[in-house]
Amino acid sequence: MATSIAARARETVAGSGLSQRRLAQAIGIDETKLSKSLSGRRKFTAEELLGLATATGVTVRWLLGDESTVSAVPAGLRTASALAEVDQSSPRRLIVETAWDLFARHGYDAVRIVDIAEAAGVSSAAVHYHFAGKSELFDATLEFSVKLAFDRQVAWLDEIVSPRRRLERLLELQSPIGPDARREWSIWIQTWSRLAVEDPAESAYPAGYDRWSRTVRATLEDGQASGVFRPGDATEMTDELTSVVDGLGIKVVTGLMDVPTFRHRLDRYLRRAIITPEPDEESS
Repeated sequence: MATSIAARARETVAGSGLSQRRLAQAIGIDETKLSKSLSGRRKFTAEELLGLATATGVTVRWLLGDESTVSAVPAGLRTASALAEVDQSSPRRLIVETAWDLFARHGYDAVRIVDIAEAAGVSSAAVHYHFAGKSELFDATLEFSVKLAFDRQVAWLDEIVSPRRRLERLLELQSPIGPDARREWSIWIQTWSRLAVEDPAESAYPAGYDRWSRTVRATLEDGQASGVFRPGDATEMTDELTSVVDGLGIKVVTGLMDVPTFRHRLDRYLRRAIITPEPDEESS
């Protein structure tokens, strides 16, 4: 498995046009470790796989050989075909990632195309070459957020066998904890506010949310089959659980709740509504 991952990693590195030194910097490891991982003499960590996928534009699932089943695949997400488009899509990807950061930190209305172009080191004409306007570019940042969430789940959940541990880790990964996750949540929340006055059918968000819901539901069904989660309608339980995460997450992002309280509230809900109690818990 490590050898096949290394082979795919070498393929995506070659297709990206990035030097190993630059790629190592993007991933956050030294060049020696990267060389060992690319040769198959060292295993990539989950964090490194996520960094490699983000830097080169492929998915973690593709790096793992399209074999992971821990997360539902986002509709339209490039996987095995990604390498053919890496060189051509690099300028576009740079613009999207730059816009994603600016939109998340400053808000859609406050960011101009010229601001994005300047931060990305390209001309405004280059931005307009890839995107008809700011709204289309924002939609691309939403798709980028979906990819980040998908990659993170596959990278960190692939080796977790326990359904309970997998669900707890999945919810942690999808929560607004840490700077990158908070930026993703900023994009989500801005999307929700736009959809309140726009046609949801024209947005990629419903498909992205459906992917997240399907991942949660599959995890719940797995846990129900093994008896670690309470019996019940998995779809209904998924709706309730994701709504709890959404509501608590908004409170964290808007400063109404701190992270320790968020974790405590979510844990209490899981124990009350999802996790099958131990015998001593039932009698207490």
